[in-house]
Amino acid sequence: NIAGVLRNFAEQEYLDCGYEGSRNGCNGGWPNDCYTYSQKYGGRLANTADYSYTARDSTCRGSSKPDAMIAAKIKGVVKVGSTEAANIEALASGALSVAFEVTNKFQSYSKGIFKDTTCSG
Repeated sequence: NIAGVLRNFAEQEYLDCGYEGSRNGCNGGWPNDCYTYSQKYGGRLANTADYSYTARDSTCRGSSKPDAMIAAKIKGVVKVGSTEAANIEALASGALSVAFEVTNKFQSYSKGIFKDTTCSG
């Protein structure tokens, strides 16, 4: 929200382009791989209206879509500590992404707080 406008960026571009040529993006991944993709292409990421979500991996079309990263550019990745305070501090200067382990029990999740004691992480 740097320019006073909340933007909606295309997660489909990351799904299609983040692992282009190496594997299917629907088989999981890491947020830093997506940011590395954006950084490699000048900090770019399309708007959802231009590159809509299809819920399946496809051929990368990022270069044919307008770059919606107008007020800021993705320049890299910074590892943040695992405490709540570290996350709050990181949010003061940029975006924050998280990853979590998904087990078979998660497939039946529908609402509320989810706790799975079989997680290894």
